[in-house]
Amino acid sequence: MRGRRIFSLCALLFSASLLGAQQTGSTILTVDDLVRAGIANNKDLAAARERIAEAKGLTRQAGVRPFPTLGLNGATGKPLGTIGEEAYGAEYSQPIETFGKRGKRVRVAEFSIGIAEAELQQRSSQLAFEITTTYAEVLAERHKLKLLSDLINLNQDTLRLTEARVKEGDVAPLEASLLRVEISRAEVSRVSAQGRLTSAEFEARRLAGLDQTTPIPDTDIPSLAPTSLDALKQRAIENRADLKAARLEEEQQAAGVTLAKAEAKPDVTLSAGYSRQDSQFDGLFGFNTRGILSPLRDRDDILNFGVSIPLRTSRSGAGNVEAATARTSGARLRREFLEKTIPLELEAAYQRWRTAFESLQMLQSGVLNPSTANLSVIREAYKLGQLRLLDVLNEQRRLVDTQLAYIDAQADAARTWAEVQRAAGGNRP
Repeated sequence: MRGRRIFSLCALLFSASLLGAQQTGSTILTVDDLVRAGIANNKDLAAARERIAEAKGLTRQAGVRPFPTLGLNGATGKPLGTIGEEAYGAEYSQPIETFGKRGKRVRVAEFSIGIAEAELQQRSSQLAFEITTTYAEVLAERHKLKLLSDLINLNQDTLRLTEARVKEGDVAPLEASLLRVEISRAEVSRVSAQGRLTSAEFEARRLAGLDQTTPIPDTDIPSLAPTSLDALKQRAIENRADLKAARLEEEQQAAGVTLAKAEAKPDVTLSAGYSRQDSQFDGLFGFNTRGILSPLRDRDDILNFGVSIPLRTSRSGAGNVEAATARTSGARLRREFLEKTIPLELEAAYQRWRTAFESLQMLQSGVLNPSTANLSVIREAYKLGQLRLLDVLNEQRRLVDTQLAYIDAQADAARTWAEVQRAAGGNRP
């Protein structure tokens, strides 16, 4: 039962949906709906989704084979006064990639899709965390506002009774004056709470992409099942988006080394062409088919073939291979760093939550409940004339301070648990 009560204060954790339909004011009923609306409406996340589409397009482009080349050429001596010398031709060439360059290039590009998806997941989780912590602040300020409003109403009712008793001469006018001061103190606190609430609601609407007419939900936090620290660490190693991206980047850079080595090898270009040459012999004549004397001419039709191979040495791509190897090493070090620090980050967040949890329990059992009972006793003693009104107001003030601290502790427990869930990779509603 104890665990259920505290976890019911921390269910803001379930708030990191990666994709969601756009919410309207009539469908935002819970914090999960608020998170879904934020993820659907956020333009930065929309831009991150376009990066996935971009990566898919580049992957398709990486699989495109080299294009052939068609060349046309011609030569004539007429513009320079040389009559009878002409040549025309066409050539077709086709580059051929060797050593599996295209497949290796596609493999490198395919990792970019997974990396873009992991970045979208990470940004979505961060946005969900910001929305849930802001919502915790909204709930805390609403509870404070209600508490102070109830206190003001109670003191105003007491003031009316006290003023009536002052007129009857039953109590001194000082008691009415003390109540007026206490009401004014509570009014000041209520105005401050209202200002903080308005600011928190504006921030929640900004994060969720809602207009000013859309209400922020006001629902109890649902309960959730407790999770052990070891299970959270295992989940973090499996689900953390930044670690996923680091692993994919390491694989991508390793594939990049293989691609760099292949690109250092020469490609082959096959070509075929046809040319036609017409020539005229100066000073030589002969009879044509019609028996007319005309200059002698020569016409040649030539079909040619060719293979072109760049002459590269082992040093041609050494720099690219070295750079790709360094990138692979850097990606491996980043991945190892995250695998080492994520459990520590999670344990630190978990300990902060445990501290908030224990503080909340101590406030409830050791301070709040006894203070409530004490105030009831003091009020009864005041009614019997055994204590002064000042004693009642002092105890009431202590109780209100305790209740406000308890509300802050509830919000802190919710925020720290949401931080634990973010460090563990997040849970989605």
